[in-house]
Amino acid sequence: MKVIFNQSIAGADFYYSQGQVVELPAAAAQEYLNAGFCNPVEVKEEKKAERAVSAKTTKRTTRKAK
Repeated sequence: MKVIFNQSIAGADFYYSQGQVVELPAAAAQEYLNAGFCNPVEVKEEKKAERAVSAKTTKRTTRKAK
């Protein structure tokens, strides 16, 4: 789960600063959310850009076969 921290927190093996966006395991994120240290970040799915492809053309030959 992606969260953004409202305040800086630190522990024995971690440090998160205010405004930092972090991907956390769901259980850890839920603990921080319940304590009020962070807020969830909405994940927006990006649409893939459509490629501009010209219409299929027929094969044109410029030289005559012998």
